[in-house]
Amino acid sequence: MRLIGCGLGWLLVLAALAVAGWELLAPDPAVGYGLRPAGELWFRLAPGSLNLLQAVVERYIWPPLWDPAIVGILQLPALVVFAVPGLAIVALCGFLRRRRRWLFR
Repeated sequence: MRLIGCGLGWLLVLAALAVAGWELLAPDPAVGYGLRPAGELWFRLAPGSLNLLQAVVERYIWPPLWDPAIVGILQLPALVVFAVPGLAIVALCGFLRRRRRWLFR
């Protein structure tokens, strides 16, 4: 289980690095360099899946979940959306590993 969690953390960190590279190598011609929202990245990669997710959440899960929660996350910079949870998971995995070694000495 810890291996899956640490792998997910490192995958999110790699995604954050990829987003940082995308923002540096392909600046928006209208704005220039800057942090683009996660919703824009998702829409550029797969616009149909974003619309499908909205329909599923609003129809089958809970309609208010889409507008304040998911829309708020999609408006955050993509770098933040990937880097913050990724670094937190990687740090937590490192902390748990060090604590486990200390307990079993």
